[in-house]
Amino acid sequence: MAPDLGWFREHAGSFHGELRFDEPLTRHTYYRIGGPAPLLAIPRGEADLRWLRQGIDHSGVDWFVLGLGSNLLVSDSGFPGVVIKTSRLDQEITATPTEGESLLVRTGCSIAVSSFLRRAAQEGWSGFERLAGVPGSMGGVVVMNAGTHLGEACDLIESVETFNFSSLQSRYFSRDEMAFEYRRNLFLPAASFVMAVNWRSARQDPSVVRKSIDETLERRKSTQPVDYPSCGSVFKNPAGTGMRAWQVVDGLGLRGHRVGNAQFAEKHSNFIINLGGARASEVRSLIELAKRRAADELGIRLEEEVHFLGSF
Repeated sequence: MAPDLGWFREHAGSFHGELRFDEPLTRHTYYRIGGPAPLLAIPRGEADLRWLRQGIDHSGVDWFVLGLGSNLLVSDSGFPGVVIKTSRLDQEITATPTEGESLLVRTGCSIAVSSFLRRAAQEGWSGFERLAGVPGSMGGVVVMNAGTHLGEACDLIESVETFNFSSLQSRYFSRDEMAFEYRRNLFLPAASFVMAVNWRSARQDPSVVRKSIDETLERRKSTQPVDYPSCGSVFKNPAGTGMRAWQVVDGLGLRGHRVGNAQFAEKHSNFIINLGGARASEVRSLIELAKRRAADELGIRLEEEVHFLGSF
C-alpha cells in the first residue's frame, strides 16, 4: 500500500529545497538501477531536515538517507518511503591557514569528490590525491572511510560536523572522538547526517598536486571499467586471507560471468557492471553467487561494500 504523503503535499510551501513525488531512483544512483520512491526530498539545510522529521513522524513513513548513490543498489520495486537526498545540504568549501604551510579545509557534505579534487588541484592542497577516482560526495567519504592505494580518508580528517535526525541536535566530533576501520566508520550514531568535514592539509605547488591526482585517475581508468555504470568495488577485501576481493572472484572463475545485463567486469572482477538495462535482481544474483561459492569452495567470507535499498 502506498504511504500517505498528504502532510508533505499540504505543507510543501514551508520546504526550502525540492520535493519530487513518484521519483525513479534510477536517476539518483551510479548503477542507474532501481524502482521509484513515493517521495524524494532534497533539503537545503537543517531547517528542511527538521521539516522532514516532522512530516515523517506525522505520517509514519519509512525514510532513507541518500548521498550521490555511488555504493547503492536499489530494488527493482524501489523504496516505499521518503528518500532524503543530501546533494544540496552544504556545498561550501573554505580553507583556513593554521601554522606554517598547514591548512584546515572545510568541505560541505554535498560536494562531489571529483569537484573537490579540481579545487584542491587549483589551490595546491596536498593529501587529497588519495581520493582521486573515489565516487560520491565528501560526506559519503567519511561514512565509508573511502580511499585508494595512497591511503584512507581517516588519515586526514580533523573533525566532523553532524546533525542527528532523531534528537534534532547538532554535534561536533573531534579527531580523538572518531574511530574508523577499513571502509567504515565506528563513531557516527544512527540517524546522523554528516553536514561538513574539516580536513588537515598543507600547501604544495598546484602542478605537483594536479600531477599526482591525474596519475591516480589514469591508474584507475586503466584498471577499472569506468565506461559502464557500477557501484565501484562490490566486495571488501576479505580480512585474514592475504587476498584481494578480485582475486577471490577470479579464483572462482567468475570474471566475465553474466546474469542478464549484469556482469562481473572483465577489466576488474570486483566490479559488477550494468551493461545496459540491468535489473537489481540480476546484480544481486551475481553477488549471492560469489558469496556462496567463496564460502563453500574457498572457506572465505565475502562481505559487500555495496548497500541495498528496498525489498530483494
